Amino acid sequence: MAGQFAGGVKRTDYCGVSSIFEYTNDDGTLCNTNCGQAAAATFLTYHGKFAPLAGDAAQVMRRLEKCFPPDNLFGLFGTSRRCVERICKAHGVSVQPIAGRAALCARLRRGQPVIVMLGVSGGNFWNWDLPGGHWMVACGFDAEHVYLTNWGHMTWQEFEAGWQKLVPRMINMHGKGLAASSNP
Repeated sequence: MAGQFAGGVKRTDYCGVSSIFEYTNDDGTLCNTNCGQAAAATFLTYHGKFAPLAGDAAQVMRRLEKCFPPDNLFGLFGTSRRCVERICKAHGVSVQPIAGRAALCARLRRGQPVIVMLGVSGGNFWNWDLPGGHWMVACGFDAEHVYLTNWGHMTWQEFEAGWQKLVPRMINMHGKGLAASSNP
């Protein structure tokens, strides 16, 4: 559920935002496919487009799900990059792709969260691990971890492996993130 996410601010080598208001899939009604909307809502709240109030989270997510529903294969496979970009643009924040770990770290050092798509397990079917994807907002890092809303944290190795998996490749997000084009 929506609320403040503090990331790794207790670590002395942490770089990133000190806290960010986090939306999760559970704040909406399309919980299995709305992570793109949750990531966009988190990003837009950081940029002052929504009030950071947990009581408003369900209303914000319902509005995003209605106006910008998950759109990959009629919404069955979640939200496209194009849809996430449209959500941000419609709310006055243009985004641009950034590529690679160095660019991600540079943005986070400046306190600028970055929307990312990582490949994660989509479940198992007959002992075969199905490809899946999950939209999150990278909000900080340290020497060992990347801190992500709607997830928690991952080691750099896990993060970079997820960044290169099938689903991010399919939507041109492998090794990339979406960052604000300029200060809104």
